[in-house]
Amino acid sequence: MSDDLRAHLDALNAPRPTRAWRRRTLELLAAPAARDEVLRRVRWYATKEPDLAGGRPFSDPSLRAEPGARGRVWAAALLGDPGVIPLLDVIARRAAGVTREFRPSAKLAGAAINALGEFADPRALDVLRGLSRDVRYPGLGRRIAAAIEAAAARRGITPAQLVERGVPAHGLCRDGSLARDIGAYQAVLVIEDPLTVRLTFTGADGRPLRTVPGALKVPFAAEIKELKTLVKQVRATLAAERTRIEALMAVERTWPFAEWRRHYRDHPVTGVVACGLIWEFEGPDGIWHAATPGEGVLVTVDGRALPVPADDARVRLWHPARAFPGAVRAWRGFVTANRMTQSFKQAFRETYRPAPAGAGPVRRRGGFDGELRRVFAEGAWRVSHHDGTRFERKVAGRWREVHPADVPPLVYSEGAREVDLFLRVTSITEEAPFGELSASAEIRGDALRRILPGTKIAGRCSVDGRFLVVRGELRTYKIHLGSGGVLMEPGNARLRAEPSRRPSQKGLFLPFEDERLTQILGTAFLLAADHRISDETVLAQIKRGA
Repeated sequence: MSDDLRAHLDALNAPRPTRAWRRRTLELLAAPAARDEVLRRVRWYATKEPDLAGGRPFSDPSLRAEPGARGRVWAAALLGDPGVIPLLDVIARRAAGVTREFRPSAKLAGAAINALGEFADPRALDVLRGLSRDVRYPGLGRRIAAAIEAAAARRGITPAQLVERGVPAHGLCRDGSLARDIGAYQAVLVIEDPLTVRLTFTGADGRPLRTVPGALKVPFAAEIKELKTLVKQVRATLAAERTRIEALMAVERTWPFAEWRRHYRDHPVTGVVACGLIWEFEGPDGIWHAATPGEGVLVTVDGRALPVPADDARVRLWHPARAFPGAVRAWRGFVTANRMTQSFKQAFRETYRPAPAGAGPVRRRGGFDGELRRVFAEGAWRVSHHDGTRFERKVAGRWREVHPADVPPLVYSEGAREVDLFLRVTSITEEAPFGELSASAEIRGDALRRILPGTKIAGRCSVDGRFLVVRGELRTYKIHLGSGGVLMEPGNARLRAEPSRRPSQKGLFLPFEDERLTQILGTAFLLAADHRISDETVLAQIKRGA
């Protein structure tokens, strides 16, 4: 590396270089030897390979203090080589403390993050999305958001549009699958539903195997490793899409039908999430019609096919807070009857509205001394809670408090839901184990009323007020829909050593993921056959008052 280039790179002391610095860097990198030297150095930062000049390990404090580290990272990015993207990902993670290998270096991590925002390649955006999910080092979250905003501004679109257009397809077909021939087997990777990615191997007998066949492990080790890496990548993208689309529940956003079809319904990863959800489509008369994407059609709640909208017709995500109660009940029935796996609570989502006097949605619970502050609605709103709940909107870069009555309905409902979920998690030990039900517990009761008729214990169970009542052979039990606590009749004695296991009935359908719902169902299956319980601690309590 020439003295001029080294001095120039060492001189970069800002998170982002000036135009003059960039121009001079490209001039100095005109020589192939200079480009190779920069790339070699950046590759060393990412791989811990020995430094050809000094052999110092990455964890050596002298590297962290090296004045040219940021300059070399930026120089590599300015070359535009897409092979630098994964290197910057590793550097950002190491320097941000994600991998826990070395002491964090916010300056180096920030440089790598900012440099990723310079790439037009969609893979850089995918890396930034992954970093936004994994990086927790103070201040770097804002850097990642700024890098995404900068990339979007260069394309003349919003950050939200940039993210949704950059979701990787990972080479999957439109149905979310990929097949490869490996030796005498066909490996099939498929997204089965919004929560499951499966890899199977099928041989000549046609029987799919969920583990790698022994005949492939050694001769095709590289191919198997590549496939397993792909599975991890698809799972990460699928999880990110579930989180991203759920966040849209707080946003009054619409898409032209053609754009929605391309980036949501027809995308091999996003489409698996989108097709399990309810959307609204604007008709020629300006009226919105709710439907869910079926096999090539849009299906309404009464099973009719909705006419295909025009390409410029607007589409938005359905939210129960703006639907009539009857429509919400109907969609819950539709989801359950059609065994739709929704990637997050939508039809069964809790909704909140401001109190008539404009008070906050939730109040401080006894013994609770926590605090919540969360930014949502694509960064435009913030909800906080300590003694009460406050909503703030970002105006000209500053947060301004907004009266609850003036908060948009979806923003209010989603913000209040965040607060309620937070309070139930942090103050669960302070709640009466058999007290009044929260909004989530009410939803749980409604879901159970719809699920239980299809189970083998349907004749022994009923939802009554705050409880799921289970009639066993020895006693009758009341499982609280909020806490999962169990009371035994007669006498309402508490079952202290509460049995808990996942329901084992094959094919049991749950319309949404809910750990407490799973626990309650597992307990119900167990107590419905209480005469078969072998746990002496539990059995002794049951027989004591029977």
